[in-house]
Amino acid sequence: MIAPTILIVDDREFDRILYKEYLGEGKFDFLETDDGEQVLPTLQKTIPELILLDWQMPRMGGLDTLKLLKRDEKYAEIPVIIITGLQDERVLEEAFNFGGVDFINKPVTRIELNSRVHNALNLFQAKRKLLQHKVELTELNQIITSHKEELQETLKIKMELSQLKEREFRREIEEKKRSMMTMEVNSSKINNSLYRIRTQIRDLQDLLKEDGGINKSVRELKRLDREMEELTSKQDSWEDFKVMFESINPDFFRKLANVNPKLTTLDLKHCAYIKMNIDNYELSNILNVEMKSLQMTRYRIKKKLELEESMTLREFLLSL
Repeated sequence: MIAPTILIVDDREFDRILYKEYLGEGKFDFLETDDGEQVLPTLQKTIPELILLDWQMPRMGGLDTLKLLKRDEKYAEIPVIIITGLQDERVLEEAFNFGGVDFINKPVTRIELNSRVHNALNLFQAKRKLLQHKVELTELNQIITSHKEELQETLKIKMELSQLKEREFRREIEEKKRSMMTMEVNSSKINNSLYRIRTQIRDLQDLLKEDGGINKSVRELKRLDREMEELTSKQDSWEDFKVMFESINPDFFRKLANVNPKLTTLDLKHCAYIKMNIDNYELSNILNVEMKSLQMTRYRIKKKLELEESMTLREFLLSL
């Protein structure tokens, strides 16, 4: 452990030797000067942990030396013990006003000197530790503040990315919905057109039968009618629709099947339209049915799902 350094400022050499003997030269490192004028030059070389300052000296006394020390921030915190033979209370008041930490009257005794010196050093060490802790806490607070700002910036970036991903996800869903709508509308138009063509073919068949029975033209029209029937009955458009819809709502049809596995393709498609929030007018156009027929279909699906009267079909499907 490094021994504390004590600066003794006293014009009497005998007193300086006495103080060192009382304190024990093996316990402390000592610096000496015989006047206050030499204090600052001495401190520029070594800063002590304590100063023993005689109050009465010929050139610069204790009061002026204290004032000189307190003007400089580097030395203002060094504890100073005043030693004097004066009994005037004004001396004591001045010493404390200008930064003295303790006061010893001459003649100095070994016990009193050791007690006052150790108390002053302990106080100085405690104060220095507090200052060090304060500096460390300030640095820690700066680090925490810096990390907090970095964290806030990171969270801000993550939130912006999350919002961007959400917008992209919503845009993707809307695009898929539009694609499904377009696909279904086109499919419905094709089926309706094929149905009209089949009707016209059958009318032609009836006319040909009236004119000459079943001839080659009738057979060709029948073949064409069968091909169109097969075309209108294919489920390819439903399968495409189902794949695209399940990419947005992966468990929707499975949950419906758990309630009633006997729902038809038309039932499932109708439920999917409701889940997509398609209004009744658009739905009637897609399915090429009247509004009354649409209401009957919903009533029939609700019965199949065994829903309570208080719950609408739309509420149930949107909850899945």
